[in-house]
Amino acid sequence: MTYCEKCDAVPEIAPANGTLFLWPPVAHTTGKILAGAKSIGIEVEKTTSVATLSIHYTRPGLRALIDAISSSLLPEELSDTKALIMPGVQHPEIDDIAQITSLGAIRAAIGAEWLGDLLRDNRLNSVFQPIFDINDLGKPYAHECLVRGESATGDVINPGQLFDAAQSATLLFQLDRAARAANVRNAHKAGVKGNLFINFTPSSIYDPDSCLRSTIEVVEECNLDRSSVVFEVIETEKVRSTAHLSAILQSYRDSGFRVALDDVGSGYSTLNMLPELRPDIIKIDRELVDHVDHDKFKQAIVSKLIALAKQLDIEVIAEGIERQEELDFLRDHDVDYVQGFLLGRPAPTPFTAKAG
Repeated sequence: MTYCEKCDAVPEIAPANGTLFLWPPVAHTTGKILAGAKSIGIEVEKTTSVATLSIHYTRPGLRALIDAISSSLLPEELSDTKALIMPGVQHPEIDDIAQITSLGAIRAAIGAEWLGDLLRDNRLNSVFQPIFDINDLGKPYAHECLVRGESATGDVINPGQLFDAAQSATLLFQLDRAARAANVRNAHKAGVKGNLFINFTPSSIYDPDSCLRSTIEVVEECNLDRSSVVFEVIETEKVRSTAHLSAILQSYRDSGFRVALDDVGSGYSTLNMLPELRPDIIKIDRELVDHVDHDKFKQAIVSKLIALAKQLDIEVIAEGIERQEELDFLRDHDVDYVQGFLLGRPAPTPFTAKAG
């Protein structure tokens, strides 16, 4: 069932046969585009004022066309040249205005076409990193689910590549939704027990009640206890609207889940959000954890963050722990949970304690 047209459908970049309409910002840019098209023998139609250019294409020749007309354009010209792809020989009408983008965006989307194929083929896998109670490092309190892509040839695609491509191809909504669902299903299939941390990006959600419903459906499908699922906001420091994020978190809470903020302490904004967002859990930014035992400024910030969270009944996870000295400092300052390579690396199966 489709709950959100934006999140649940992976659009095709362009129809098999269509027309590329362009509106260059200045005559100089128009000249470059015409020269690029001419270099590969493509005819360009022009309005009388030369304000609008149109080029008919047939796939798979669209990529070669885009590359040719873009090759000599400056980045500013790519972003300032407005563009629209229409099926066949159709011309834009008033309702098509909302679909107008930039030539740069279309070029990026064509370059990231592999991502649309990946999403349609459901080629998203997961690895799981354990999170431990500071007083019990033998049995995980939870696992954080981390998405990985799989190329058509079976190679691993890291999340940075996935989300960078999604941003440029305007597929962030679709990728984030698919990643949430894949992480839940993959954790269930792998037999991960206990609490699950599922990452999401707030900028990928328009309407919480619609956009999150498909994720909730997957949780129900896997018969998971909602109270054991924690939805973790990634890139908290990049959130533009605290009110929008607050609505998302409230929607999760109303559905019986818990919520967490990552990278707390990376900037004033994350602390400023706490009164409005009131998360169940915060993760201390890994940059603050790195060599905290050697840095009095980091020590002051981390200790105050932990004390503040305890005053607010918020649980604290310190992530990015790679050294015993960091772990010792955090234990001495009463952190609740810990995560990092020292304790357990991400793996395709849940954490198993070493024998002996």
